[in-house]
Amino acid sequence: MQVTGWSRGLEVSGGGAGVVSHAGLVLLRHLADKTGLTGGLSAALATPRILVHDRGRVLADLACAIADGARVISDFRVMGDQRELFGLVASVPTAWRTLAEIARGGARADRRVTAAVGMARRHAWAQIAARHGALPGVRVADKVLDGVACIRLDATVTLAHSDKELAEANFKGYGHHPLIGVCDNTGGEPLAWMLRRGSAGSNTAADHLALLDAAIAALPPGYRRKLMVTCDGAGASHALIARLDELAARRGFELTYSVGWVLGEREKAALRLVPEQAWQIAIDGRGEVRERRADDACANSSCAHRACWIEEAHVTELTGLLREGPHGDQLHAWPATMRIFARRERPHPGAQLTLLEAEDGWRYSLWATNRPATTRGWLGQNAYIDAAHRVHARVEDAIRTGRQAGLDHFPSFDYQVNAAWLTAAMTGQILLAWLKLLALDGDLARAEPKTLRYRVLHAAARLVRGGRKRRLKIQASWPWAEAITAAWQRINALPQAP
Repeated sequence: MQVTGWSRGLEVSGGGAGVVSHAGLVLLRHLADKTGLTGGLSAALATPRILVHDRGRVLADLACAIADGARVISDFRVMGDQRELFGLVASVPTAWRTLAEIARGGARADRRVTAAVGMARRHAWAQIAARHGALPGVRVADKVLDGVACIRLDATVTLAHSDKELAEANFKGYGHHPLIGVCDNTGGEPLAWMLRRGSAGSNTAADHLALLDAAIAALPPGYRRKLMVTCDGAGASHALIARLDELAARRGFELTYSVGWVLGEREKAALRLVPEQAWQIAIDGRGEVRERRADDACANSSCAHRACWIEEAHVTELTGLLREGPHGDQLHAWPATMRIFARRERPHPGAQLTLLEAEDGWRYSLWATNRPATTRGWLGQNAYIDAAHRVHARVEDAIRTGRQAGLDHFPSFDYQVNAAWLTAAMTGQILLAWLKLLALDGDLARAEPKTLRYRVLHAAARLVRGGRKRRLKIQASWPWAEAITAAWQRINALPQAP
């Protein structure tokens, strides 16, 4: 079998001209300029010193490079080495200096950068609403909750493979423990973030309160009146729920929360008192009941025989048993509007179970919400209240894809420089979210960073000059050439931010 035929007659040399790699990166850079992000960062990082490279431009370019796949600051050369396309781009040492200057600027620099990103977000979201008719809604199973801005809070551990400042041992190894708040409406767009020492607690109330306030402040003003906030059980605390209840009580505002709840002894006692008929079957992501075929089911896979199907998950409310049960009001220290729900599901092999779970064969998950019992329609049904909490898991997707865009590796020993890197990485994720909503369609509008890089950002092209213009020509046979061209035209047509 001839396996080397493809290389017969092939010569490789370095004499090419006008060839550009990572050509799709122009989309992110142009988007940063059109939304006013670059200009805002330039104003935020302005200095009386005479500099060759504007620090706002450097930070915006670094965010684009990280979104393009840069894992260390030396990867910033992906733009600097293509000066014919990108013009004068800062060097790698200048990128280091920019991060160091932001680090030295402390809280003041952070506030100015945050304000610049927030102003750009207002412009970008206005264009997103113009293109889609409104800000995208929140998907809950087979339904969409419109008119509500959803914030999801979660922490993650980033491993450090060398000695770094404030990297410490934790439950997953050794590293840092950042906390992130994302917007579910815009595909996990980061709203607020906080780099923390490795030993920081998962449910440190002060950190969660600060991040919650920062995430709400990051929303454009028109989207702050109807909110949904979710957090898992690891991040839940009495202080967080009290703060959420306080925000929900404001006149003219609406805030619904869904927060994980610990399965303690009082909850176990309440679960033992739940009658079997009080358990309602749960639904899956398609809005269909969560059930599977029994091992001894009949041959007809589409039959409706009740004995041939096993219900895999159920949901019930425990509020009444905990507030008015045999032991009196066990939730008197908590907000009166808070309700407790429980979900039970068949455990997967190897799952760690409590004695109660091992005894009755179900695995339990609990959460607290202030969704009123008088809620009408599908959103007031227990199955959808359960589904609305379970989709909190989408924040895990935002963190996982964030690891593909700078979150999995901090390049410096210095803690503050790494915090500045985190800001650049989160800004890169923000640009990717805007790119999908403002310029892409179909599968590309739902693609993760790795897919976008292969199909769009890393595309090769020829740069042709003529008629006092530069023309970037994507290879005609590239399957996504038309999508890249259309994306450029859409970004070019956006109104320039003031």
